Amino acid sequence: LFADDGGRPLLFDDSGSDRFMKSNSTNKMYASKEIPRGYKAVAVIMEGSGTSAMTVYEATYGTKAVTSKGTGNIGTSIDITDVNSDDTNYILIEMAQTSSEEVYGGHIDIALIT
Repeated sequence: LFADDGGRPLLFDDSGSDRFMKSNSTNKMYASKEIPRGYKAVAVIMEGSGTSAMTVYEATYGTKAVTSKGTGNIGTSIDITDVNSDDTNYILIEMAQTSSEEVYGGHIDIALIT
């Protein structure tokens, strides 16, 4: 996970026995993941303490362009427009969480390209 350009909004909380990311403010949090070759991304879920808005994008290495593939909320599976893997693309997940909202992790559902 990484932060937007709003400053230092992300904290990795290791103050107790649990581990999670949380926002220091209302700045957006991002995650990215490459799609394995021969597969397509079909759904995305991120888990956390809240249900803030989330947008899933297809992004391309070497450019700044992104294309929205679906929207939803943290804690729910988002059925995205399928994104076939290629040599230049990846999934970019934008979470617009509230201040101090925790993010625990998530996953991308993939399927074989047929």
